[in-house]
Amino acid sequence: MPIRPFREEDTAAAVQLSAACARSEADFVLNPLWESEEEFRAEFERHEITPQQHVLVAEGMSGEILGLSGFLRFTGAREGGLLCPIVAKVERGRGLGGQLLRASLDLGRRLGIGLATAGLGTRNRAGFALLTALGFRPVRQHFLMRCEARPTGEPMPELAVADALPEDAAAIHGLHLACGLAPRPLVAIERSLKDGRHGFVVARRDGEVRAFVELDLHWPRRPWVSFVGVSPAHRDHGLGTALTAWALAQRFDAGARSALLALSPSNRTALRAYEKVGFRLHRVFDVLERSLPPG
Repeated sequence: MPIRPFREEDTAAAVQLSAACARSEADFVLNPLWESEEEFRAEFERHEITPQQHVLVAEGMSGEILGLSGFLRFTGAREGGLLCPIVAKVERGRGLGGQLLRASLDLGRRLGIGLATAGLGTRNRAGFALLTALGFRPVRQHFLMRCEARPTGEPMPELAVADALPEDAAAIHGLHLACGLAPRPLVAIERSLKDGRHGFVVARRDGEVRAFVELDLHWPRRPWVSFVGVSPAHRDHGLGTALTAWALAQRFDAGARSALLALSPSNRTALRAYEKVGFRLHRVFDVLERSLPPG
């Protein structure tokens, strides 16, 4: 079956295929899930790339889109997240998933991706077998947590809680470092504070930022909790839990239907804190990796 680069006119069909496959799969975790064309475009806007360069589609004889795969990555990054192949139900069991995966790995090499990662639900044994047959190896597991109701509760009364201001970027960056969160340059935080696609909430005491929560709002009906940071002096008092609940309550009031986050199973402290917000285990997924040597 012909596999070709994505075109703009494929957007509606890609969204329809993604949503249909998500509804029919029992463990559809980190394969692409786009519920609207706006969400599809936001996915690539978030990474500052284009689907025309990073997505491949399988085209049927009548021009219909029967499968897709590709990569997500931030501009110029050597690590790319695989868009695991999704295939229309009528074409499953005929090898199209393998064709798409091989084509995507070749695409990744041309893009200069050196390390490919993939997230796959632990019950998706067929997908796991396909990925491992082509060189992927499991490296860790994560919990996908989901909150389906508006959180309640208020932050500590001695702290002032509000949306972050652009001038809070340096303080948020400092908390990133103090909390050992994923490394992130100050300029990236400054940009996220202004782009309208992220929600930052801070808790201040005596005018100083003592905690923050960052939400990814590229999918307004399904915001993701990206980062939570609390200064060492204010830990173990429930501040992170209360601030996360407050931030998500605002999103539910604005129309969100659920909230999501990914969490290492070994982080028991964070797990208990998020359960207090209202998050529950939704899926367990494997993270797999493979290198893509130039070829």
